[in-house]
Amino acid sequence: MLRALIVDDEVASIRSLEILLSQFCKQIDVIGVARSVDEAISQTLKLKPDLIFLDIEMPSGTGFDFLEKSLCCNFEVVFITAHNNYAVQAFKYSAIDYILKPIEIDDLINAVEKVAEIRKTNLDSRNKYNTLFDNLKDIIPQKLVVVVNGQYEYIDLREVVFFELSKEEVEVHLENGLVLKIEDTFSSIEEQLLERGFYRIHQDYMLNTLKVKRLFKANNSFVELINGMQLPLNPIKRDEFVSKISEQNLHI
Repeated sequence: MLRALIVDDEVASIRSLEILLSQFCKQIDVIGVARSVDEAISQTLKLKPDLIFLDIEMPSGTGFDFLEKSLCCNFEVVFITAHNNYAVQAFKYSAIDYILKPIEIDDLINAVEKVAEIRKTNLDSRNKYNTLFDNLKDIIPQKLVVVVNGQYEYIDLREVVFFELSKEEVEVHLENGLVLKIEDTFSSIEEQLLERGFYRIHQDYMLNTLKVKRLFKANNSFVELINGMQLPLNPIKRDEFVSKISEQNLHI
């Protein structure tokens, strides 16, 4: 069983979530509720929950205020928010689960199942939440949380040259020459990369368009990157790729 704390200032919202959890998430045991940041901190220290369902907007402060004061505690968080704004983008990039109000049953079930899987591992979630605070400072998040060597780590997307993909693993090639092997499925991060100007030039490569030095066209097209590496470009994608990067005044 996952021991859960619900933090929300609205009694009706608390009760509604309790009902949904009791009906559709049998692995959840709601051990307490809190209606303010201070009460949430007190209940967390007292009850030591595995999972906290955390509202963002509360009269006494925000869910972010609570989380920033509780980073030493070992629990997972699912944010519950009525706001589909830039904060939601920050959640996605930081590997933080969130549910939009009004709560959809499938979204709730999926979030709980993710938490259950995480709690089976030794993953320390504090890196996720530290990255969340960094990403919240920007309208467009800069850092992406991934799993490296069994731990949550963040990569600064501004320092990534390209991702190399295979069936077995994903490698991240950084501008400083480091290569990280990440354990996430590529599909779990592809949407965020597309939002940040990455482009899949080949089935095995997705690159940062800002790291392109020039393109060549011979029998086979390829792309030269700022680190000197050359990657193949699928000829079918050449025109679309050229259009995408033409505003960067690259030598084609």
